[in-house]
Amino acid sequence: MIRIIDNTLTGFDGLLPSKDDLYLFCKLLVIIGVDMIELSVAAYEKMKELPEEGNYVLRIEFVDEMIKYPGFSRYTCHHEANQEKIICEVQMNDVREIVKLRALSNCKELRITGLDDLMCASYDKTMKEIKRALPNSKINFCPENTYKCASALAVQWLLNYGNDVTTSFAGWKNNGATEEVIMALRLAVRHKPNRDLTVLPVLKELFEKITGTRISNKKPVIGKNIFKVEAGIHADGINKNPATYEAYEPGCVGGRSEIVIGKHSGIKAVKLKMEELDLVIPEDRIVEKILNLVKEVCMEKGTSLKDEEFERLTVEVISHERN
Repeated sequence: MIRIIDNTLTGFDGLLPSKDDLYLFCKLLVIIGVDMIELSVAAYEKMKELPEEGNYVLRIEFVDEMIKYPGFSRYTCHHEANQEKIICEVQMNDVREIVKLRALSNCKELRITGLDDLMCASYDKTMKEIKRALPNSKINFCPENTYKCASALAVQWLLNYGNDVTTSFAGWKNNGATEEVIMALRLAVRHKPNRDLTVLPVLKELFEKITGTRISNKKPVIGKNIFKVEAGIHADGINKNPATYEAYEPGCVGGRSEIVIGKHSGIKAVKLKMEELDLVIPEDRIVEKILNLVKEVCMEKGTSLKDEEFERLTVEVISHERN
């Protein structure tokens, strides 16, 4: 059974989110399909009590803190411990350190973090070696993202080697991105296909509010512009069969396909945008003039056109040609 632990809330300590924001963040993580939510002590003390929805993990410094903070499904700790509910965390910065795992074979649950260089080695061979070194341990894999492959490694682990990974929303903790791993599993093995991912834009907005950062418009799954298409051949392909260019329906993550008119657009894209804006499509000769002017304006501006700019330009060209 696949288990995804999200540790985003262990990285909010210096950001002072409100209690309500923390509660809402937890609620949204549960909605999108996170199995366990990891909290720092500071986040838990701000919340005062655990939300009713979800299972929770507490990150502690020492094993005996379990007594002080009861009620959690699991506890993560850097210190080696052979106890129920403790996930012992070990940092590995080099695949050559895998041999050291044999010394931790007495841990019932073990989280392996790091392995930034795993994509530079044979990840398949290394994952097999991890399994062999810890035959009796429940292994939680938490790859770090120095080479921008953590999400792919987490998915690879879940599909072929283990059941547990730790990720963070938008890759906040330099881990695999929770939303990317969830979407990849949905597409690959239909994992939790009924979970509601349409709340991702709300979760993204809350994340940006708490962290004071802005997620890239091109970020997979949650980027604002990932469903915008400018090139004419792409626009035509999506209009005929969206599956040609889209791995999943944009609406399932709260997005929508959008044709953007810019310097790479073609006549077909211009016609589709005019149809979208309920503009009367003129003869091809005039459409071509509109396209030429669009490219000229976009080259001068250095950006694509907003819908209102395109509409105004189109009306001007058509009026000029009629006069």
